[in-house]
Amino acid sequence: MIKVINLSTYQYDMDRYNNNYKNVNKFLEGNNLNAIELFGLQLYREELIPKDKIKGVHLMHYPVWLDFWNEDEDGIFEEFNSKEDIINYYGKLDKKVMVDKYREEIKIAEKLNAEYAVFHVSNVRTKHCFNYEFTYTDKEVVDATIEIVNEIFRGLNTNITILFENLWWPGLKMTDPELVRYFIENIEYEHKGLMLDTGHLLNTNLDINTEEEGIDYLIETVKNLGDMKDYIKGIHLSKSLSGKYVKNQIEKYKKIEIDSNKANNEIIYHILKIDEHKPFTSNKINNLIEMINPKYLVYEFITTSLEELSNFIKIQDKVLGL
Repeated sequence: MIKVINLSTYQYDMDRYNNNYKNVNKFLEGNNLNAIELFGLQLYREELIPKDKIKGVHLMHYPVWLDFWNEDEDGIFEEFNSKEDIINYYGKLDKKVMVDKYREEIKIAEKLNAEYAVFHVSNVRTKHCFNYEFTYTDKEVVDATIEIVNEIFRGLNTNITILFENLWWPGLKMTDPELVRYFIENIEYEHKGLMLDTGHLLNTNLDINTEEEGIDYLIETVKNLGDMKDYIKGIHLSKSLSGKYVKNQIEKYKKIEIDSNKANNEIIYHILKIDEHKPFTSNKINNLIEMINPKYLVYEFITTSLEELSNFIKIQDKVLGL
């Protein structure tokens, strides 16, 4: 099992390491970390992040993309105010731009000798992040993802493994074993698997109140996958117990109209309240990891400093006996 840490090329991450790959290496060694899962491929520079430590990459993620892919103008303009906004978000007005961008990132990943690339399977309009009144079903998101992924890899000369990550928005939640099977079996690309995000899976159950309940839910859900469990090649490990907060938000936004501009301004804070990215503190999480036996164990924490990140890593290491 390879112990990995997530790291982005964004300035707030790079500033922590004084924009120097030597400091990244020092942090990895000091915290007994084997490798990096990199996000933000377009901004990668070798003097900032050591190339030889990159084991996986996280491909770009469009939280809202299905209206654009389906060329549904009414749906698109429920999310965007103008064609200029659409271009700023996707790059062009032609949906093929998404395929081209993913192909470009996969080619960069290959140059970095990454073993795997993570792809989110999800879609949600910004305002629906607050009221949970979603436009599309899980099946509709999965069908569209099958379509775009098959298009991305058609004729692409690559052997990189693509690992599909679950979210709690409509799409691949991991809670429906038959939908997981349908999805995997219809992806034409040979080198495929799943990246189980424990925090995202916990976010699908708003009735979880304690860590123990959450771990039981994770174990039960993975058991229910049956032989599809064998496709889980990696785990994004973090804890999220935000059910009470989400319930309060849903109730709040049932009573008021959601202002799109306000929603856009508050969305990052809101998502961070839902998806907490904290370490597990119960030894019981070992049962899940032993059951899956992943090739990649990715610590995916959100912190305000390197000191806090080191502390979270120490907490997780102690619990896992690493």
